[in-house]
Amino acid sequence: MQMAMMARRLLWPFVLMGGLSCVALEIHPEESHYYAAEGSNVTMPCQYNDTLNSTEYIRWSFTRFDAYPPLIILLSDGRLHFDLDTPMKGRVRFAARDPQNGDASLTISNVSRSDEMTYICIVKKLPEMKKIMTLRVMEPPSQPICNLQGEFAQGNNVTLTCLSIHGESPLTYTWAKISGNQVLPADAVVDSIRGTLRVDKITEGDCGSYCCTVESLVGSKSCELVLPCPDVPEAHMSSALLITISITVVLVILAVSIITTGCLWWFRKKTGQYNFSDVPPPSRWIPKIKEILPSLHYEAKDQTVTMSA
Repeated sequence: MQMAMMARRLLWPFVLMGGLSCVALEIHPEESHYYAAEGSNVTMPCQYNDTLNSTEYIRWSFTRFDAYPPLIILLSDGRLHFDLDTPMKGRVRFAARDPQNGDASLTISNVSRSDEMTYICIVKKLPEMKKIMTLRVMEPPSQPICNLQGEFAQGNNVTLTCLSIHGESPLTYTWAKISGNQVLPADAVVDSIRGTLRVDKITEGDCGSYCCTVESLVGSKSCELVLPCPDVPEAHMSSALLITISITVVLVILAVSIITTGCLWWFRKKTGQYNFSDVPPPSRWIPKIKEILPSLHYEAKDQTVTMSA
């Protein structure tokens, strides 16, 4: 019994020290994978628990299977040091204002393919913390193009297509209805790899606006497609109504013209501006030739000569 108690007393300081050291600094030796879109800014996380001990230095480097990995950035004695030979010159900085307060994350601006490598974050404390990260730089998806295959008429089968020409795989396509009841047709079939949406035997309720979104590990883009309502009676009524209105307008104009002419005729007849009783009928408008050539009379000295037709 006494031997057991003595053993506990001897082991307790070691257990206590071990517990304190675990609380003081978290160690994350596992490798993590991160993705970034080409031309964007990316932050490589490197947090640590800073409750005990002072930080000697914080160092970022990348692996080239060298004995001494090339330096990216180093914080030591409150001073920053950079490797002027690295292609990241002028594009790296610590994400936190004071990396010694537990956040040694690194931000890389305008990432390119040359930045695609494995990074090492080392925080020199007791014990030392090391974190390994792999960055992959990818081309984001381009603006997709939405199209319709087939005639969007009631009872027909149609296919909505969506294609992003640029962008690295894996690319995932999703479709959503963004108008009306905002629910895809019950029998709609979505191909998330090819980007198609097939709808069989479409109905009036299937018309509206649809949105396709293409996503990758580094971004997403969307396009919209508006499908007019098929075989809607109101559309035919609108055409018929337009024709009816046009015919009505013509008839009204004609009726107004006739009424106006009649009123004018009646007014002029009443005021006596025209005496329609003196106007000969059409058959008498053209006089005979004998009426046009009246008798001509003239005198010559002592005799009178008469010429008549």
